[in-house]
Amino acid sequence: MRGIFFLIILLNTGVVRAQYYSEKESPFSFEGYAEVYYSYDFNRPDDHLRPDVLFNFKRHNEFSVNHTFIKVAYKQERVRSNLALMAGTYSQFNLAEEPPWAQMLYEASVGVRLLEKMWLDVGIMPSHIGFESAEGIDCWHLSRSLLAENSPYFLTGARLTYHADDKLDLTFWLTNGWQNVQRINRNQSIGIGLGINHRPIEGLTINYSNYYGNEFPQNLYLARFFNNFYAQYVWGNWGVTIGADHGVEASLGTEINKWTGLTASLKRDLSPTFTLAGRAEYYTDPKGVILVEGMKVSGLSLNLDYKIQPNVLARIEGRQLFSPEPVFDLPAGLSSTGNFAMTMALAVRF
Repeated sequence: MRGIFFLIILLNTGVVRAQYYSEKESPFSFEGYAEVYYSYDFNRPDDHLRPDVLFNFKRHNEFSVNHTFIKVAYKQERVRSNLALMAGTYSQFNLAEEPPWAQMLYEASVGVRLLEKMWLDVGIMPSHIGFESAEGIDCWHLSRSLLAENSPYFLTGARLTYHADDKLDLTFWLTNGWQNVQRINRNQSIGIGLGINHRPIEGLTINYSNYYGNEFPQNLYLARFFNNFYAQYVWGNWGVTIGADHGVEASLGTEINKWTGLTASLKRDLSPTFTLAGRAEYYTDPKGVILVEGMKVSGLSLNLDYKIQPNVLARIEGRQLFSPEPVFDLPAGLSSTGNFAMTMALAVRF
């Protein structure tokens, strides 16, 4: 609550400061976002939690808030800054191991322009990995893919971005680790990451991003190297996205632990207000490097979106997950090889 009070004071201060500028000249901007949902998991888990491979829309048979934030941004020719405070089940589960003060920080960064097309930003910022974000209104599907749920939504560190031209952006990171606000162990090294985003023709985006670092929680160095690739093409009322993850990490023995994820999405605008999107996905992590335990999971989902107005989106989605092993919780301590859920959500950006 102290953070919310602080942000209210900050917003009020910003409004007062903005009065000294004309609307065109003001360096301040303000943004809000809220996404509420109801999800019913037909496995009816006793703890009311969706499977461990998911971190968004986590609560079963409850009306809840997935993600909400209030943001104030400041930008001038050579300096920029962002501060956003958040609440919801997204922050509850994605930042579960962080201290309480960090769990409410969605963004907190300061940046300086080094060259005409180059910025250096330091702080907590959205990750360069993947085509999905924590803000569902920007994503094709109501829920996030297995790839997105099990790779960093955010990173903390120093980010160098270079906008070469309208077709190419380059990003370089030095980070506190794999989706950490604070480094979690004394031997953990600073992670590094690279992103290349290329838009060769109108409607087509090709992206490669990676991460290299040590995440092992003991006094050992076991290097992790992670790669993400996706291609997204939108033409007319159609859109298609193909994404792939592949990671390797050293082990205590001679074996190299590996994990892989694949996803494919197809969307169709049925009208200016209705959109239909389907997804197929597969994720395998046999040694449990990323997942809680080693497992293989595949899934299918279908969602229908209704754009009430440009900044308000209502959605409904059915999602089926499969596994060759009984890894999904059932009541009374039992488990199943399948999991099906229906989720409804309403998102607004203001």
